[in-house]
Amino acid sequence: MKLEEGLNATARQLASICELFQQTVERNPDAVCITQGEDLYTYRQIDGKSNQLAHYLIQKGVARDSIIGIYQDRSPDMVVSMLAVLKAGAAYVPLTSAYPAERIAHIIKETKLSILLTSSKLEETVAECKHEASLQCISLDSEWHQVQQESSTRPSVRPAASDLAYVIYTSGSTGKPKGVMIEHRGLPNLVQEQIAAFQLNEQDRVLQYAAFTFDASVSEILTTLVAGAALVLLPQEGTFVGEELYQYMIEQEISVVTLTPSVLATLSQNDLPALKTIVSAGEACTKKLVHYWSSKVNLVNAYGPSEATVCATMHTCSQATDTVPLGSPMNGVAVYLLDAQLNPVAQGKTGELYLSSVGLARGYLNEPSLTDKHFIPNPFKDGFSGRLYRTGDICRLNANGSLEWMGREDNQIKVAGVRIELGEVEHSLRDHPQLQEAVVLYHYEKNAIHAYVQPSAATKPNISQIRSYLESLLPSYMIPARFMYVDSFAITANGKIDRNLLPPIDDMRPELESSYTAPRNELEQALSNIWSEILHLDKVGIYDNFFELGGQSLMATQIVSRIRSYLGMEIPLYVIFGAKPTIEQTASAIEQYQLEQIDSSELEKMLLELEQLERN
Repeated sequence: MKLEEGLNATARQLASICELFQQTVERNPDAVCITQGEDLYTYRQIDGKSNQLAHYLIQKGVARDSIIGIYQDRSPDMVVSMLAVLKAGAAYVPLTSAYPAERIAHIIKETKLSILLTSSKLEETVAECKHEASLQCISLDSEWHQVQQESSTRPSVRPAASDLAYVIYTSGSTGKPKGVMIEHRGLPNLVQEQIAAFQLNEQDRVLQYAAFTFDASVSEILTTLVAGAALVLLPQEGTFVGEELYQYMIEQEISVVTLTPSVLATLSQNDLPALKTIVSAGEACTKKLVHYWSSKVNLVNAYGPSEATVCATMHTCSQATDTVPLGSPMNGVAVYLLDAQLNPVAQGKTGELYLSSVGLARGYLNEPSLTDKHFIPNPFKDGFSGRLYRTGDICRLNANGSLEWMGREDNQIKVAGVRIELGEVEHSLRDHPQLQEAVVLYHYEKNAIHAYVQPSAATKPNISQIRSYLESLLPSYMIPARFMYVDSFAITANGKIDRNLLPPIDDMRPELESSYTAPRNELEQALSNIWSEILHLDKVGIYDNFFELGGQSLMATQIVSRIRSYLGMEIPLYVIFGAKPTIEQTASAIEQYQLEQIDSSELEKMLLELEQLERN
């Protein structure tokens, strides 16, 4: 079954993404382009700064297909760096301090970075890489006085459609992350299609929510800047789910936002007067979310892998639907449902989803065999691409022509919208010196990763030690929530581990570094009960770390809600999830916060009463 939309995008005369941005600047140079907190920048300012940095990079020898690292916190400088690299004709690779040092070092080495755009604070964290890779760090906060000596006019470089635009790393089944190489040709198509679907205009305020290392940030940033709207950056500190996100969207009058269904489900169902469009992406959207939000806003369900320049299909949702379809292909995209022999499947039958797109990736950096495996010759003459990308997604076309997602044909999953290859987690566990074998599965009902580990010696590491080891290799979102020790794994007839015979992981407190210590007072007992309920554990000790128990940041709103109900007062998220989220520390923080909220006259009265009691 084939679905194709619109014109042959290769025949359309689309300006480059840099030219589209330039047109926006010329159209309304003094409009607000980027805002973060009290900082506000116009299109003229962002254009001028990005031009200066582009000239500075060109002076450093940057050329077509050069890869430049951007290692910055969420900030206007992050966006300026992105634009500057594209204007210089080069490609960028995003990095984040949330990555372990080993992962950052791997990306720097594999991309052969010679220049890293960063800040003084973050430059210190890559000192070793800098030395080993002959890496030149440009800290914009300390070197801007040199950058601003350059011309603020547009560079003469004109990126070609086939030039590399960015390399974004996703989880890899071979044990290492893989770099997806995206060319310029798909970006104009992406932004123009999404501007129309999201109903974007110059009056909009768009929240930049996705981490810069996720491809959703490409859509958020570039669609906003080409549409001439205001890009609102989240503050660098904060969890921003649930009530905290809701309040920020109210305060900033956000009109367009892209969220995963996991995050969208935490949003308060109170009114958001300025909000007109929600884009659900990164995970399968639920009917419950569609039924609530589609009557209030323009709700768009978007689908697309990184390998197809962020997005391939979109669907505007309505309450009338019985399913939540992936939608129709964008202009410049054709989708195919094929069987194992690459024959189209009949309507109503399931098949693997293949994509042909003008935005199809060049392939995986330094991985020719992996590229050949996932990008195959296109047997269909659709005019979009000479290759097909096999997504691994199993779909079907129902009676009304809607494309439905049914599951995966491999071990790739998405947790909170983040693509994770379970094989990468397994490889990391198998490399642990005290583990012989490991199997990692995803528990759909609990929305959590579970790991089965077989120790290689009589003395086995505790869960805290295993988690600490994984944290040195993997981002936090890839760390399993639950672990179970097994003496051996059942093997199938062909010599592989039989995943169907793995025992269920009990809802028992794991073996942590600290032994179990029971709650000592009413507040600690209440917190222990709340954590046990949320984490599905039989008990929680007062020295147990919330995240070591398998907790995730998305659970924060549930924790906060239950604590507020118990105490009968508002407790900010930051109070509950401090530097060390244990029962003891949380109880202490709550008590301190409650004390700070007491009126001084009331406190004085209480002290007098205590003094009188002591005298009596």
